[in-house]
Amino acid sequence: LTFSKLGLAGDAQSAAVIAEPATLNAANAGAPNRVRTTRFTLASWLPKSLFAQFQRAANIYFVIVCGLVLIPDGPLMWQSTVGPFCLVLFWTALKDLYEDRRRQRDDDAENLRSCTRYNAKTGMFEEASWQDVKVGDVLLNFTDEAFPADVLVIRGANGQAFISTVNLDGETNLKERRPADAFSALTDMPEAGAEVPRGAAAKEAVKRMAIQTVQHLFTQGVKVDLEMPMPILNEMDGTVDLKTATEGAKAKLEALSVKTPETLNAKLFIPRGCVLRNSLYCLSVAAYCGNDTKTRLNVADAVGKVSNMQLYLNRGVQALVSSLAIFCLYAAIAATAKGVDDGTSFPMRFIFYWIILYQVVPISLYVCFEIVKLVLGFQINKDPAMVDPRTGVGAMARTADLVEEMGQVNFVFSDKTGTLTENEMVYARACVAGTDLGDFRPEAGDNTKEPAGWTESKRILSNSKDPLYEQALWFFLSLATNHSVQVEVDDQGKKKFEGSSADEVAFVQAAADVGVTFTSRVRQAGSDHVDIVVTGPGSEERVFTKLGEIPFTSERKRMSVIFKHAGDYWIFCKGADNIMGPLLDEALPSSMAEKLTEYSKLGLRTLVVATRKLDERLATKWLNTLAAVGQAKQGKEEALAEAAAEIEHSLNVAGVTAIEDKLQQGVPEAIVSIKAAGIRFWVLTGDKTETAVEIVKACRLFTESMVLAHLVNCKDEAQALQLLQEAKKSLSGPREAGLVIDGSFVQHVLSSDQARLILYDLAMASRSCVCCRLSPQQKRKLVELVKEQNKAGITLAIGDGANDVSMIQGAHVGIGIRGKEGNQAVQASDVAISQFRFLVPLLLCHGRRAYRRVATFLCYMFYKHTAIAIGDIVWAHQVWFAGVIAYPDWLQAAFPAVVVGLPVLVVMTMDKDLPDEIALLNPELYVEGLEKMRFNPALFASWIFSAVYHGTVAWLVPNLMCGSTDYESTDFWYASVISFISVVVFVNCRLWMVTESPGSKWTIGIMAFSFFSLFFTIYMLGETTLGYAFQPEIWGVVGGILGDTNRILALVCTPMLLLVDLAVYQFQSSTNPYPLTAARRRLRKGQNRPPEQKLQARIPDTTE
Repeated sequence: LTFSKLGLAGDAQSAAVIAEPATLNAANAGAPNRVRTTRFTLASWLPKSLFAQFQRAANIYFVIVCGLVLIPDGPLMWQSTVGPFCLVLFWTALKDLYEDRRRQRDDDAENLRSCTRYNAKTGMFEEASWQDVKVGDVLLNFTDEAFPADVLVIRGANGQAFISTVNLDGETNLKERRPADAFSALTDMPEAGAEVPRGAAAKEAVKRMAIQTVQHLFTQGVKVDLEMPMPILNEMDGTVDLKTATEGAKAKLEALSVKTPETLNAKLFIPRGCVLRNSLYCLSVAAYCGNDTKTRLNVADAVGKVSNMQLYLNRGVQALVSSLAIFCLYAAIAATAKGVDDGTSFPMRFIFYWIILYQVVPISLYVCFEIVKLVLGFQINKDPAMVDPRTGVGAMARTADLVEEMGQVNFVFSDKTGTLTENEMVYARACVAGTDLGDFRPEAGDNTKEPAGWTESKRILSNSKDPLYEQALWFFLSLATNHSVQVEVDDQGKKKFEGSSADEVAFVQAAADVGVTFTSRVRQAGSDHVDIVVTGPGSEERVFTKLGEIPFTSERKRMSVIFKHAGDYWIFCKGADNIMGPLLDEALPSSMAEKLTEYSKLGLRTLVVATRKLDERLATKWLNTLAAVGQAKQGKEEALAEAAAEIEHSLNVAGVTAIEDKLQQGVPEAIVSIKAAGIRFWVLTGDKTETAVEIVKACRLFTESMVLAHLVNCKDEAQALQLLQEAKKSLSGPREAGLVIDGSFVQHVLSSDQARLILYDLAMASRSCVCCRLSPQQKRKLVELVKEQNKAGITLAIGDGANDVSMIQGAHVGIGIRGKEGNQAVQASDVAISQFRFLVPLLLCHGRRAYRRVATFLCYMFYKHTAIAIGDIVWAHQVWFAGVIAYPDWLQAAFPAVVVGLPVLVVMTMDKDLPDEIALLNPELYVEGLEKMRFNPALFASWIFSAVYHGTVAWLVPNLMCGSTDYESTDFWYASVISFISVVVFVNCRLWMVTESPGSKWTIGIMAFSFFSLFFTIYMLGETTLGYAFQPEIWGVVGGILGDTNRILALVCTPMLLLVDLAVYQFQSSTNPYPLTAARRRLRKGQNRPPEQKLQARIPDTTE
C-alpha cells in the first residue's frame, strides 16, 4: 500500500504505508510532524534578539551615540552611556527569552498530545504522540479527538465524519467530510468489517473493524498521489487508484459506478487541529505533516496597528533630534565665531555637544512606553467588572499597543446579530399560503402551555383534508431537510440538533416540535449522495436523497439543495426576501408580503422558503455541471454562480419564517451611555431594513424624537446623489438626526468621490446610523470611508462572527465578542470581551484613563529630559561652548534610570481618578479624549516652556549663588550637584502636581523612593571610595554642601521657585478645569453620589 507524492510509486505489496520521496519523513530530524514556533535556541537567543532590537531606529541612534562617547578626550565617561544602554538591550533580550520559553511550553503541549496510530509490525492500533506521526501513518480518531496532521479520510461512521474547524478558522459550525468514492466502496465490502453501532464496547469494536479495513486496503494496492502542500484551506487535489485490485473489489466499484483513478478534493481531507464531532470514529491516513499542514502554512504575522500616540511619540523624538542637531551646529558655529581656541575642531565640537545632550532622547523612552501600555492592558485583563458571570471569562487585551486609542473613539461600528443580540434563535412565526400559523414561542412565565403556533400546525398536519395540509406539510418538510444540521440521539433517545447556524437549528427544531422530525443523515456508499430521513407527521418515514448543494454565503444570502424524493427531483431554496423575490415564478402574494413586513416591524428575522419540481433530464445535466465545477481548479466561484443561475429560478413559494433574536442584557443602557459620551454609533448588518430599524429602536439608538433620513433602494449613482441631497436638507434642523441606509445605496455611493464626501458630512451631522443588507466587504469599506475623510478620528469596530473580521481589521481598534459564531472575530481583534455591555467600562473607564495616562506620560517624559538638558545648554553659553558637561556623568546616568524613571512608571500606571461607577455615570468625561485635551500642540508647548524655565532656574540660581565658571573647582561641581537636586525636585513635584491621586500610597511611596535613591546615589558617588573611582570631581560633596551656608541657602531657595508653577497650575485649574477635575470636585462635595436606582440603571450589570 503506497501513499506517495505525484508521479512516484512505492512497493504496493509491502504491508506498510510507504511515503515517497523519503525526504518527507526525514525532515525535522526524523520528526516531520513536530511543530516549533520558538524564535531562538539557547545558542542563538542573544544574537537574534540583538539583531531584532537593532531594527529599531532608536537603538541605532543610541549605538551611534555609544560609538561617539568612545572618542578619546570626550566630554563624558563612556561607561555612563554604554553601561545603561547595554542594560536596556539585555533587559529586552531577557523579555524576548521569557516570551520564547512560553512558546516552547505551548509547542511541547502540542507535540506531546496523543493519538491512535496503526503499527504495521504488530498489526495493532497503538497510542503515539503527535510529534511521532509521519506521512503515511494510518490514524484512528474517536469522538472529540483532534487530528494530528492533514489527513485523507478512509472511513467514517455511516460513511461520513463531522468536524469542528473552530481551531482553524474560528467557525463553530460542523463541517462534513467523507471518504473518496473508491475508499467508500472498498470499506463497504464484507472484508473491511461491518459498521459498528454506538454502545459501551464500541471503541474496541471499532479498533477491530479498523484493523480489518487497513488489512483489506493492503490487498488492493491503493496508491494516492497528492499535490504539493498549499495554504488555501478549501483546496486540495490528488488522485486515488487501485494497482492490484481483487476481482471482488473491481465488481464492487463497477456496481457503484466508481471509476479509478479518482480525483480528490478538499471535502475528502481533514486539516490538522480539527476535532471530530457527532461521529463515533474516523479512520484516515496522514497526508501532510508539520510545516506542510494547512495550519502551519497559514501562520502569518498579523498586520500591526500603530496608535496615534505612538506616532506622536515618534514625531516628538524626531523633533528633539532635529533640535539637538540645530543646537550642536549653533554651538560649533558660535565657538568658531568667538574664536575659542582649545584645540577642538568644528566637527569635533559638534560631536561633543551631541554627546553631552544626547539624553534629551532617553535610552529608556521606548522601554518605559511599552511597560506603561503592558500594565494598562493587564488591568483590562484583570478587571472583575468585565467578567461574564455565565462563563467566568473576562476581557482580554490581545495587544496592549492600542489601549489609549479606546479613550479617543469617534465612531463605533457594530454588527447586530450576536453582538447586540444573543444569537440564540427562537422560532417565532410562520406564514403558509398567506395564513399566519400563530406564535411558536412559549408565553412569558408559562412554559407548560403549548404555544399557539404548535397547536395550529399540529391540527393542520393531523388532518389531510385540511385546505392548508399540503402547503403546510411541504413547508415543514423544507425546514426539516434543507439544512446542514446534524442530529445526535442520547442514551434516553432524545434528539439533539447541532448545525452551521442558530437559524437552521431553530428551523429543524420547529419542524420537530410540530411532528416533522429530522431523524438521520446517512451517506450512500461509493458516492457523495446523502439520505436524509424525516419522520412525521405520525410514524410515516420519508427519505430525501441529497444530490447536490449550493451553500449559503454572505454574498448569495440563500441556500439551495437538490433532492430526489419518491422518484422525483426537487430544488429546495431558502433565503432573504429581497434575494428570493426575483427567483420566484410569480411575485410574492400580497398577503405574504404583508406578513413579511409585519414580522420585520416586530424585530423578527425573516426568510422566504421556496421549492420547484425539476425535470429529470434537467436535474441530471445540472448535477453533472455541478460536479465539473467542484473539480475546477480556477474560476470556481464564477462557475458556481453561473450554475446556480441555471437552476435557481421559477421557484414556488412554500412559506415565510420569522425568528426572534433577543437583545443581549444591558445593550440599550450601554448604547445610551456611548452616545452620551459623544461617540457616533453605526449598526452594520445584513438584515432586512425593517428588522434592523426595529432592533435599533429597541436598543435606544433611534428614539421617537429623532429625524430619520432613509437612503435605501438605490438604483444608480444619480439617485444616490439625489437621496443624499434630500437627506442633507431634512437633517439640517436642530433635532437629533439618524440615518437608515442599505447595501444598494452603499454600492453606488462608494463609487463616487462626491457622494462619499456628502455621506461623511451626513454622518457627522447625525449621531446614529443603521446600515442594512451589507456584505462583509461593504462593512469594511464604510469604516475605511470614515478613516479616509477624518484622518485624526479614531474608529472602533465590534463584532462576533467571521463576517465581521474585515470590519474589525479595518478599524483603528477592533473588538471581538466571544459569541456563538466561533472565534474568528476574537482571533482578529485587538481586545476580546464576552458581552456588548462590557464595551462601556472598556471605553469610559479603561480607555479614558489610558488616554489620560499615556498622554501625560509622553508630555512628562519630554519635559523631564528637556529640563535636565537645559542646564547643559545654559552652561555652554557661560563657557562659550567649550564642549564640557554641566552635571556629573553618573548622576546624569542615574537620572532617567532610577531617580526619576521609576516614579513616572508607577504613577502613570497606578494613578486613580474616579471610581468606575462614578465614571460610568458621567460619560461626558470622555470628551477629553475626543477633543484631544490631554495632548495637543498648545499643551505640549506649555510643557516644554515649563521644562526650559525649570532647567534654567535650577542651573543658574545655584551656579550664581555659590558656584563658579572654573570647571576644575569644587565650587562648580558642588553647585552642579545642587542644580541636579533642584531639577529632580522640580520634575518630581511637577509629576505630583499632575497626578489625580497625589495622596495615594503609591504616589507618596514612589516619591519617597525617588528622593531616597537620589541622596543614596549622591552619597555613594561623593562619600565612598567606590564613588571616588567613578566620579572623583564630587568627592566630599555631602559635607561640602551641608558645611556651607550659601550652598544650603541655594539648596533650599531654588525649589521654592516651584511656587510660581503651583500658582499658575491652581489658577488654570480654577478658571478652566478639565471635565475630570470638575467631576472630582463635585465628588468631594458629595454631588456625584447618585441615587442607588439611578446607579443600577446606568452601570452594566455583572451579575446573573
